[in-house]
Amino acid sequence: MTPRSLIAALASAALVVSPATAPAQSGGGSLPMPPPPSGAKATPGAAAKPATGSPAPAAKPAESGASAPAAGTEGAPAAAASDKKPEAAAEAPPPVPQKVDPAIFDQALQDYFDGKPRDAAGPLYAWLQAAPKTDDNYAWAQYFLARSLIDLGLTHAGASYLARIARERSNPNVIPRALDTLKELTDRPHDDVMIDEQVFGALDLGFLPEDTGAYAHYQQGLVDLRVGNERWANTHFAKLSETSAEASRAKFALLVTRLKQVKEPSEELIADFLGLSKDEKLTREARNEAALAVARLRYERLDYTGALEAYNLVKLPELDPGRASLYLEEAWTRYKLGEPRASLGILTTLDAPSFRDEFLPDKYLLRALIYRDLCHYLPAKRAAKELTRRFADSLEAVRNRDDLTQDLRLRRAANSHGGTQRASRFVETLDLEGERLGRYAGSFGDRLFSHLTKLYDLSRAEAVRVYDARLAEAVRQEADTLLRAAEQVRLMEYEVGLKLYERVKKGAKIVAPEDEQLLTPDSVAFRFDGEYWNDELKSYRVSIESRCIEETP
Repeated sequence: MTPRSLIAALASAALVVSPATAPAQSGGGSLPMPPPPSGAKATPGAAAKPATGSPAPAAKPAESGASAPAAGTEGAPAAAASDKKPEAAAEAPPPVPQKVDPAIFDQALQDYFDGKPRDAAGPLYAWLQAAPKTDDNYAWAQYFLARSLIDLGLTHAGASYLARIARERSNPNVIPRALDTLKELTDRPHDDVMIDEQVFGALDLGFLPEDTGAYAHYQQGLVDLRVGNERWANTHFAKLSETSAEASRAKFALLVTRLKQVKEPSEELIADFLGLSKDEKLTREARNEAALAVARLRYERLDYTGALEAYNLVKLPELDPGRASLYLEEAWTRYKLGEPRASLGILTTLDAPSFRDEFLPDKYLLRALIYRDLCHYLPAKRAAKELTRRFADSLEAVRNRDDLTQDLRLRRAANSHGGTQRASRFVETLDLEGERLGRYAGSFGDRLFSHLTKLYDLSRAEAVRVYDARLAEAVRQEADTLLRAAEQVRLMEYEVGLKLYERVKKGAKIVAPEDEQLLTPDSVAFRFDGEYWNDELKSYRVSIESRCIEETP
């Protein structure tokens, strides 16, 4: 059995901080209006009045001494003067931004807190397009536009505005709220580069609150680990509180990195993974990954009993069918322990409808090995041929050097785990949100709808590029797995064919059958009738006698 590479589950809990109340201002030097608390309904009287300002003074006529020379004056022909006009126009300073009516921002904010994000999004975008970036409420408008889009199910568009707030840092009062919201979005399929690397991986950590700073330290440590700077990563991880969830996730990431660097894992490394499998600060998924790491490492060290104990530490939700790869690994472990009937029962589990589309070529190889060891040669030959029959199209595509990313089975297998799975889910999220955007075409207005359409088109193009690159590598690895299993199956068929025509020596006798484990008084057994139940998937056992012949010396 070739164990799969370890995948660290990096889910994080996020805090939702509700804004507090203050009047809105559009152009003064005072601090911006913190919004009313979440759940409180703002009233028109509570909104700040638009700032009144005198109109801009009219431009004074040019002084006579500063006027341009007339055409045809001495030393300046008319043609030369006309040639310089485009140059002068190009060097003209940009127009001074005009102040926008603060009532637009106030009304949009009122709509948001009244629970009408669809009505708030269009005016907020229009206000942002007209307002200067130096306006005190500019970052607040970005924030509430992002929240409105997220509430409408356009999470990627909202995340792009939150990322702008974090990068521009124009208003320190808005940044912590934007980062907290981004932390929430990391639990969903998201743009890893935009959020994890360009925001949390590049933050100045001196001004952040403790919780947000801890998450940023963790992300920056992960970035250092990816590029091989473990010493720099340890500098970030050392600043995490030992009681925080980020500290446990950082320890898991460090252990996975060290595991890739050593050829023979030590008992200390296995004990560290075992400790993380019982750490309640980690998510259930992360604890399960740690337990699987312990089981796989013990299996490689031929400690099959310890590996089986570690597999039993994996906790799944009630009535969850479980993971096909987990069942297959446990079946190999029981086979190595000399429990072929229990191993064959687990392989029966993998024939359940929940797992029929799983990419498990080793399943057929293991079944053939068990039948061969029990001297059931014809079933062993059928099990071996089942692999080449089921994966005939994929094997033919490999031999013909076709584009393997177009093979349905290999593509599905590549999309089932790792970075390819994350990239695939993000592309699916962009497709879903792109379709959802069409519902708001009328209420958003042409400008916002056109802007978001372009945003999703560009984001999807980049996401597809990343996905295709990861898919090509993952499909190649799955094809290697299939070819290795197919080669072993061919050797198995040859060996079984020799056994079928082997002559029995005189005096040989059938091996005495093993004593099967009796049922305890509190257990019940039922004959399998082809019907699968999720709560019974781990309890199948196969009663099969050995047909092997013991030769006399």
